[in-house]
Amino acid sequence: MGKETRITFRLSQKEKQIITAKAKKCGISRTEYVKQRALGYEPRAVPPDALFKLLEKIGGLEDKSSSPELDSKIEALLKEISNTLLLPGKDGGALLQLQDSGPFTET
Repeated sequence: MGKETRITFRLSQKEKQIITAKAKKCGISRTEYVKQRALGYEPRAVPPDALFKLLEKIGGLEDKSSSPELDSKIEALLKEISNTLLLPGKDGGALLQLQDSGPFTET
């Protein structure tokens, strides 16, 4: 199914700059950022490479384990970390909230 509808709206230059900066921080376009926010999702900032190295190290523990119970716990931990830090949250359902997300106001 293709794109069928367009929504346009006006905003100040400052609001556009804020949206642009937040979208860039998340590694997505302004359109995708605004769409995700409008649909109740909270896009995540692109995580540092260190997070992926840490996930690999935790995953490597699974290879060294001889306990199915420990393997299960490691797998659950990896899923929790990924869901919390890598996937967009919806309606406050995420465990980690970014400090700078929210209304488009500056102090």
